[in-house]
Amino acid sequence: MRIVRGIGEPVVEGLISVVRFKTQIRGIELMPLIIAAILYFVMDFLSRQVWQLIAVVDTEQQLRQVRIRKAQSKSIEGLTFSSTSTDKARRGFFGRFLRRKEEERDKLLREFMEAKKRLEKTKQRLAFLSVDVVGSSRIKLGQDPLLSERLFREYRYLLEGIFKKFRYRAASWTPDGVMVCFNQVELASEAAKDLLRRLPTFNREKNPLGFPVQVRCGVNAGEVNYDQTTPLELLSDQVLDISGHLQKAARPDTLVVTEQIYRQLREKKGVTGAENQVDGYRVFEWGQAGAGSASGSNSG
Repeated sequence: MRIVRGIGEPVVEGLISVVRFKTQIRGIELMPLIIAAILYFVMDFLSRQVWQLIAVVDTEQQLRQVRIRKAQSKSIEGLTFSSTSTDKARRGFFGRFLRRKEEERDKLLREFMEAKKRLEKTKQRLAFLSVDVVGSSRIKLGQDPLLSERLFREYRYLLEGIFKKFRYRAASWTPDGVMVCFNQVELASEAAKDLLRRLPTFNREKNPLGFPVQVRCGVNAGEVNYDQTTPLELLSDQVLDISGHLQKAARPDTLVVTEQIYRQLREKKGVTGAENQVDGYRVFEWGQAGAGSASGSNSG
């Protein structure tokens, strides 16, 4: 105590001589109290900083031990994995950047899965009939343009009437061809047969030109993602592609189908096996010329 008083009293007296404001109230010197308060706050501040530093050091040591254990951990196969670099990367600016990227990826994946679910709901089995006029340019060559236009207008009226008869769902037209969607293979096949049966009468009564209208037809079916709001010309699927390829491979005034479609037909009369293949598929054809005489010429 004497030592403290011996050190403290000179300090207090020195401060009193320096301080220019009054430090006595009612004869009581407040300078020792002021100094004690200042020392208390200084010591308290330093104490908090020291404890924070100790906590940081302790936390860093624990993290270091965790990283070491992770770096030394092994999978069942004996492979060593280390997440030290990942742990470092996840801190600071780059950590926040990586987290944002992960969140964006998660969002895109969720949106993709939702879109896939919606598309799955539109998947259905449909049949497609492809029809094209054989040598349409030759038919128009040297003819009166107005007569050519009239002929192809009448031809389209014929097709539209047949398609409605067999309850078609949608159609995509080109100047000389059409791709038509039906709910069933049988409907698409019968629509094509009806067209081929009517063409001779159409050419006699509605065709003012010298060349008869001949067509090629191809029918295929399969599962596609399609709804009524999608224009048929925007639908891209191998099922439609094969329908078009079958049509191109057909002889004039015949309908061509794959063996798989042939087996689905209820009415097989007049359908015969063809020698060629289309896209690796064995094909069958039906023609108006042989349909009337061939009940025993069925194949398959």
